[in-house]
Amino acid sequence: MSSDALEPLGTSRQEVGEMLERYRTALQDAHVSEQSVDGRYVDAYTAGFLLAKVVVRASGYRIKGGENHHDTLLAVPWLMGTEGQASADALNAARKRRNAAMYDAVGLVDEPDVAALLRRVEAFDALVRAWLSREHPELVE
Repeated sequence: MSSDALEPLGTSRQEVGEMLERYRTALQDAHVSEQSVDGRYVDAYTAGFLLAKVVVRASGYRIKGGENHHDTLLAVPWLMGTEGQASADALNAARKRRNAAMYDAVGLVDEPDVAALLRRVEAFDALVRAWLSREHPELVE
């Protein structure tokens, strides 16, 4: 993450709530079995990325610059502490596979990849919600 990637910017309960709603939608889409495996993987990654974005925004920052996804994921352990490290690392690896699945070729991920990513995202959800309740209770219902 570049030293100037984090820019202070306040947030609100409404903004965090809207991001969590987008997270829930992406997570639901990732579970739609009629969708392609590649599409489900992209949706699962998107859900995890939105949780990471919640961490950044709840902490009073926004990411600026061209490496938004990368820098957002790198910021998670800095903002949450070590409890966010494993999820951020897993999502960063998924980010690279998601990019390849979106732009390079079809069939680079399979059902076990989607299932593993969904497990990681759902575990990250529990961490983020506990962290929000503990660190920023004013932002959650």
